[in-house]
Parts: sequence; C-alpha cells; structure tokens
Amino acid sequence: MAEILTALARLRERLEAENLTCIAQKDDSILTSRARGIRPLLEWIAQGENLHGACAADRIVGKAAAMLYAFMGVKGVFAEVLSESGLAVLKHYGIHAEYAALTPKIINREGTGLCPMEQTVLTIDEPSAAYAALREKAAQLRAAAKNGGLMCEKLTNRKLAALETKRKLLETARVLIREKGLVNTSVEEITRACGVANGTFYTYFKRKEDVVFALSHDMFHEIYEQAQSHVGPFMDRLTFYMVTFSGHIERDGLKLCQEWVRNTVDPDLVENPYDREKLRMDRDSMRGMLKQGVERGELREDTPIDALADALTDVIYGEMLCWDMSGGAYSFEERTKTFCTLFLPAMMKPYFNGNAE
Repeated sequence: MAEILTALARLRERLEAENLTCIAQKDDSILTSRARGIRPLLEWIAQGENLHGACAADRIVGKAAAMLYAFMGVKGVFAEVLSESGLAVLKHYGIHAEYAALTPKIINREGTGLCPMEQTVLTIDEPSAAYAALREKAAQLRAAAKNGGLMCEKLTNRKLAALETKRKLLETARVLIREKGLVNTSVEEITRACGVANGTFYTYFKRKEDVVFALSHDMFHEIYEQAQSHVGPFMDRLTFYMVTFSGHIERDGLKLCQEWVRNTVDPDLVENPYDREKLRMDRDSMRGMLKQGVERGELREDTPIDALADALTDVIYGEMLCWDMSGGAYSFEERTKTFCTLFLPAMMKPYFNGNAE
C-alpha cells in the first residue's frame, strides 16, 4: 500500500506541474496526455499499452473512466475530482482510490445534465462491455464533430488516421481469414487487399495471429450482446451464450486456441493487456448474463451470482483446455451443448423463479 501511495503522490505532482490531464506509470514506463475526458484512456487501450498493475493520476474520474481503469487492470488511481459512482467501481475492482474532491456525478460541459460518457455506462457493470460502449460513443461524437465542421488538433488527426488504418487492416483480415482460414492467409494478402505496405502491418501487430486475437476481442463482446438480446427464457439465453462462445473458439481453430492458452497460462508473462484480462472479462460477461436473469425476475434475488459466474466460467475454460489437450479429437461446441443439456438445468434449478427455465 505504501508503494501505491508514494506512486500516486508523485503522479499527482507531475499532473499539476506539467499541466497534464492524465498520467500513468508502470515500472519505468510513463504515459502522459493533455487530451480531455476519457480520450487518453481509449487511445492507450487502442494502442495496446500495457497498464496492468500501473498507477494513474487524472483530472476527472467518473464511472466511465473508472470502468476503463478497471478494464486496463491498474492498481491505484488519484483523481482531482472523483464521482461517487466512479469510487464505487474502483473499490469493487480492488483499485486503490485517492481524490481531492468527491462529487455525486460528472455533468456535461454545458452544465445541463449528465456527461454523455457517464450516460453511456449508466446501466453497465462490466468493464469489457463498458469499454466497447464507450469506444462506440467516442466514435459517434467524433463523427458528429466532423460533420459539424469542428476542427481537431493535428496530433489527434494523426492518431485517428492511425486508428483508421488499424481498423482497415482488421476488417480486411476478418474477410480473408473467414474465407481462407488463418493458415492460408498471409500478411502480404492482407496488406495488398487493404492497399498499404507490408511494413504498415507490423506497425500495429507483431504477428499474423495477433489480428485474430484483436478480432476476437470485438467478437466475444458481440456474442455477449447477442446473448443478452436473445429471444427466449433465461436458460435459452445462457445456453446460447455458452455454446456460441465455444463455437467461436472452435471455428478460429485448434492451433490458435492452443497457442493462446500456452501464451496466457502465466499472467505475469503476458504482454497483451487484453489477453491478461480475458478471464476476468469472460467472468464479467457470465456475471452479466446471471444478473440479467435476476433483474428480469427469472432468477431469485438471493442467487449467488458471483459464485455461479466463477463456476460456469471454470466449466467453459476447463472444456477448452481439455479440447486443446485432446488435439481436437471432438467438437468443443458439441461438448458445451451436452453440458448445457444434461447438467446446466440442474445447476440452475435452485435459483429459478417460477417458469424461468
């Protein structure tokens, strides 16, 4: 704790002395920004900055920024102004919080209502879902500013251009890999179809497999959103989520899954912050599925959401590991279907309200 307090005090001093809006430090690596709002955090995530275990100092931290700090896995945050909902998020995810002022909420610049980013995450409780929603909202606001003729600083334009190039690479790779498979798709094909030089690819990705991991980030959030809106009772939605989750991994291929497991089994050696947080994000998504059941009255109020989320995530990850170790001797997706048919109903039955099945 003393180490965190010392680090936060140092970062707070630099925040003031250098007129920064945000500063983060992990070991000897320091990131700074003078951009407003949550933009620095969204940019650092998009750039793949590893802030797991870092400390940060920020001008204003509401629920939106707190969710992003939780998503990145920081261990301590100082805020000049911290909202009550932001403090609750930081505490929930075990992030030490220091602040100069605590406020009930973060309002917009006009002072007429809640900040749009705070509004975006008002009903979101999972960091991965919050990141996806905030990223989309930021893109909408940029588009609106552009259409309104507002000018952005040159640095921001360069960064936005870089993010657009990365997006094009990802979308082009998505089409090619779905058509030909990862093994039969080369970096040269991706860059040629995207209309950029080969070297541009390696500006954003170290290897071809990293593209699939980046694509999967969005895909797993899509699976979660599809499951949340899936038509049917609770058990249908939960089964859809678990089976679709397994099916996506199986379609990406055994070798890719084995490589991911090998590279993430020791979290201290994982470089990609997304991979390091993947287990927690999947547990958060499972928790979100269960929480929705409680909110809809399908599950009892006293349903042990956290314990069930842990158990069901353990099941699906255990199935994945066994599938890897078998060399793909059977279908991962079908194995999950079997679990959902034979065992999941009995596991959930004690918590049903009425005809929730």
